[in-house]
Amino acid sequence: MNRTAKLTLIVIFVLSVAGGISRPTHAEPRGKQSAEAHYRKGMKAYTLGHFPEAIEEFEKAYDLRSEPIFLYNIAQSHRQNNSPQRAIFFYRRYIEAQPDAKNRADIEQRIKDLQSQLDAQSENVTAPPLAPPPPAPLPLVQPMPPTVAEPEPVTQVQPDAAQSKGRGLRIAGVTIGVVGVASAVTGVFLGLHANSLYQQATTSGKPYDASKDQSSKTFRTLEWVSFGVGGAAILTGGLLYYLGASAKSATSAVAVMPLIAPGAGGAAVFGRF
Repeated sequence: MNRTAKLTLIVIFVLSVAGGISRPTHAEPRGKQSAEAHYRKGMKAYTLGHFPEAIEEFEKAYDLRSEPIFLYNIAQSHRQNNSPQRAIFFYRRYIEAQPDAKNRADIEQRIKDLQSQLDAQSENVTAPPLAPPPPAPLPLVQPMPPTVAEPEPVTQVQPDAAQSKGRGLRIAGVTIGVVGVASAVTGVFLGLHANSLYQQATTSGKPYDASKDQSSKTFRTLEWVSFGVGGAAILTGGLLYYLGASAKSATSAVAVMPLIAPGAGGAAVFGRF
């Protein structure tokens, strides 16, 4: 081999080594772009409630870029997917990877809550079911029923008109009062649901959700309307029951008309005694 051929081979070798060294410098931007693409897909799946798909996309993003935020997103997806044990695992990995995280106190409390949930499920599984009580033994012989004298006929006494009207007012009062109590109980549940929506809209570690905040305000308005309707119905029912109990004359006439408006309630009474 002459000198020119040797120099040519050396130049080719040097260029090959230089090219091999320079190639990995372009891998990081491509890996970064791929990780961001998987992150966006994971966030979209999480928003739509497709939590298994979100977990898969966040794991792919973490394979390309070992960012602690991906571990946190994986934990959140497992928690929403009703997998508390896996959620606890990734929450702990996130704290290990980023010990100075600003939301560390919230995550540690969430780990405790999920662990309590797992302990409660374990106790329910291991507790043996209660055995049903044994059936009462059947008698060996059925005794003959004793001879019973036929009852004497009872004369039916028709109540007077005042008593009949008073009884009708009492029944109406009880019925309207029960409706009022049910409306008030409905108001309590509407208030609890409004509080739940507000907490979901402002949950730490998640973006503010304006739609849930608006829904909580709507349910809060319905809560006060239910309380107003329930209070008016209870007042009307109590008044009807009182009038029915104190009815003494067949010539008395009473009319009660509930007055209901958004956020308020009452009753109008018209009577002739």
